Order: sequence, then structure tokens, then C-alpha cells
Amino acid sequence: MKENTISKDGKLAAIIAHLTFLGPVIAWFINQEEKDTFGSFYIKQAVGIFVLFLLISAILPIVPDFMFMPTLIGFYIFIFILWIYSFSGAISNEYKLLPVIGPFIQKIFSKKN
Repeated sequence: MKENTISKDGKLAAIIAHLTFLGPVIAWFINQEEKDTFGSFYIKQAVGIFVLFLLISAILPIVPDFMFMPTLIGFYIFIFILWIYSFSGAISNEYKLLPVIGPFIQKIFSKKN
């Protein structure tokens, strides 16, 4: 999409969505009036990253003790890279889908008409 179709509220919502776990909730309220597609896109991405974090955190205790720390560090690095990738797209006014899981996240969190 073109850069000039992004409203200031949409960009603000996209950036706020990446700040802590409350960010997507605050961004959702900001995006309610105008329903900017850019803001919605990044709200979905931020929620998807947070849900992925929760799912993997729930599965992580299954890992044997001798592999726990390397797995934990790798997991945190993976989530951080996804967050940076998404956040950089929000700041630069680009629609950057997350690699591999991006289309799935957008599909899951889209409204069914």
C-alpha cells in the first residue's frame, strides 16, 4: 500500500501496539474511530507475537534440564527478532509481514464477513 494512505492515528496505533502486552489493547482503542488498515495490520502482528510468546512459554517446561537454558535463550532471541522486524515496519510506514507466521497471524485475527 502507498505511504500516503496511512493516517497519523494508524501509525500511532501501529507503534503503540508493540509496546508491552498492554500496547495492543491501547492501540485497538486508538484505532476504533478511523479503522485504519495500517494500524489494524500491526495490532494483529503484535498480538500474534505475544500469543506465540505465551504458547512457546507454555511448551518450554517440557525441554530437558540440560537443554533448558540454550533453548530459553534461543526462544527469547527469536521473539525479539520478530518484534524488531515488525516494529521497524511500523516505524517506516511499510507493511512488513512476519516471516513464515505472518500470513497465518493475519488470517487468524481477521474478521470473518
